[in-house]
Amino acid sequence: MRIILLTIFLIAGVTLNAQLRRMEGRIMDCRSQEGIHLVSVGILGTTKGAISDESGKFVIEEIPEGDYTLAVSSIGYEDKRISVSIPVRNENPVITISLCEKAIDLDQVVVTATRTERLLKNVPIQTQMISAKAIERMQVSTFRDLLEYELPGVEFTNNGGYANINMLGFGGKYVLFLVDGERMAGETFDNIDYNRVDMDNVQQIEIVKGAASSLYGSNAVGGVINIITQKPRKAFETGANVRFGSNNEQNYRYTIGSRRKWGYANLTASFKSMDPYLLKDREPLTQWFANGEKVESPLSETYIAGYKDYSIDPRVGIDLSEKLHIEARGGYYFKERNPGGLDGTKVTDRYYNYSGGLKADYKLSDTRHLLLSGNFDRYDKYEYYKLLSEKEKNYENSQQRFSGLYNVTLPSGHSLVAGAEYFSDNLMTFMFESDGSNAKRDAQTYAVYTQQEWIIEENFTLVTGLRYDYHSQFKDYFTPRLSVMYKLNPKITLRGGYSGGFRSPTLKELYTDWFHPYGGGFQIIGNKDMKAEKSNNLNLSTEISLGKTVVTAMAQYSLIDDMVSTQWVNDDTVRYANIGDAKVLSTELSVTSRITNNLSVKGGYSYVHNNLGRRSLVRPYSATARIDYIIPLFGKYNPTVSFSGKYFSGMNIYGTGDITDTDNESGIEKEVTEEYRVPYDGYAICRLSLAQALPFNLTLNAGVNNLFDYKAKFSSFYSSISPGRTYYVGLKWRL
Repeated sequence: MRIILLTIFLIAGVTLNAQLRRMEGRIMDCRSQEGIHLVSVGILGTTKGAISDESGKFVIEEIPEGDYTLAVSSIGYEDKRISVSIPVRNENPVITISLCEKAIDLDQVVVTATRTERLLKNVPIQTQMISAKAIERMQVSTFRDLLEYELPGVEFTNNGGYANINMLGFGGKYVLFLVDGERMAGETFDNIDYNRVDMDNVQQIEIVKGAASSLYGSNAVGGVINIITQKPRKAFETGANVRFGSNNEQNYRYTIGSRRKWGYANLTASFKSMDPYLLKDREPLTQWFANGEKVESPLSETYIAGYKDYSIDPRVGIDLSEKLHIEARGGYYFKERNPGGLDGTKVTDRYYNYSGGLKADYKLSDTRHLLLSGNFDRYDKYEYYKLLSEKEKNYENSQQRFSGLYNVTLPSGHSLVAGAEYFSDNLMTFMFESDGSNAKRDAQTYAVYTQQEWIIEENFTLVTGLRYDYHSQFKDYFTPRLSVMYKLNPKITLRGGYSGGFRSPTLKELYTDWFHPYGGGFQIIGNKDMKAEKSNNLNLSTEISLGKTVVTAMAQYSLIDDMVSTQWVNDDTVRYANIGDAKVLSTELSVTSRITNNLSVKGGYSYVHNNLGRRSLVRPYSATARIDYIIPLFGKYNPTVSFSGKYFSGMNIYGTGDITDTDNESGIEKEVTEEYRVPYDGYAICRLSLAQALPFNLTLNAGVNNLFDYKAKFSSFYSSISPGRTYYVGLKWRL
């Protein structure tokens, strides 16, 4: 009897086994035809599923025969449903699934707006995210190019041979730049050194437009731009880039990394250089006076500085346990700036940057995390006398920051973030003493802050926040925040709120005492008696998701009390001072659409207005446009052609100057000071690029910048610094 029962069980087992199959497949990017890592593949109505590996392959075991529907999803790609049949024959099915990127990745995780991980579509504060794939398609070599070409409302002009940013009506001193959440030391004319950012080492860029002082403190009145760098995802990965362009542009880069069970490690190294180039006036800069008189300046030539820089950035992350993760990182950066012309043959500027940081992320429980971090960043400037082979230090900015961040998610869906930080800013510069000798100044800030996220209803989220700062110069102040997010339906999301803001005058604005040798020569002095700027900022935004098309619109209205700027005390002295109250209106509209799997378009428009009248330095209108098209020619090696452009409206810059006037009664000529205006024309700059995938994991990039060869009529602080049409070609390799 036992033999009969055993025989029956064996036959049943063989029959059952014969009805189970193994499904194999691969997930491919519809554009690059490369495998996609970490794609979720599940069989609807069952508990069976799998995650794709580094090459995009997946395997699902022991599937009974029958008809099924596969649910395929991955961050950044459109979800897909596929009908499959498991056959009776002994063959195991192997399928290939193609996924296309979303128009805007609303399921991407971002951290900047709330200091906690949130899906982009669920962030209650308006945030823009630029992914690594989008950056790769843009084919920009510098961080400055990415901001200027791709974001409406961002313009760079020439300030003493240096790039000077204006973002939606706010200058560089109102915009906080972060790398992995940490501040960057060193500034020139209120701008960071944009060359420090390695664009090929960026995982994503998160942009919070509008005031964020309650979480980040001073400098975050106009917005926060957080550059998040890449971490290894494979057991072994490496890559190299090379690029050559006009004006002897050369870029070289190498990276190597590994992710293991214990954590990860990676190292990147880069070298970039470009020669200085000359801008020649085609028309004279003309000052138009109210009485109709005009004064034309002589035609001039302006050199835009070249550079040569290299950097090395190591990073190691270690999982000490399931709950504790430690990350250590460092960095070294060197740049030599060549001002061009005869000056460049004698003296160049040399910049050195040293940075290091340590972070510890401790998982107290599934709902509670504690993050401790310390960071050091130092930026030095030297004048290097080439003929003497000697250098003289004239600037040193070092910053230290230590912080603790605690966040908890409550069962009701509410969340709490609480943090404390210490920030020290130390600056030595020759501009602090009128005799040119170096002097040191410093300031410290102690801060505690909290932000609460309240899920009032399924479609309604409320955010409240408060920050307390104690500044060594300006004592204590509070910064509140209140934001709401309401989802009218799955397609329309409204965001709005209020944020208090503050900005303590910088060490430069407080202590400068320097004679400017150019422009006839004049003294620039700081002012230790100034008040800190305080502001009230209102914002409103709308996001409409229509399948493959996403439309976003935002507006911010800022009222700034005791705005700090420069003003002429007399004919030869400029002083920093509180010049009064300012009002800034910033608006932006953008549309992104994937028309077909091969064609995507993006456009943006911004309008900025302030009450500074003739002191305003803002071009009120700007617009961007971009088209990406995959040409279906060579299968997995299809080329991608991209066309992008940006338009800036014209503006008038006002000043005062001396002209000869005749007294109507006596007929005597005399010199009088009158107001004049300088008109600046609107202009557009376009780019055309090509990306061609090649065998052996190679990609060829080539393009033309400033396609229609725009050049400013004359060179000044407020005109474009483009040299005209330029070309580049590059090759990338990834393993």
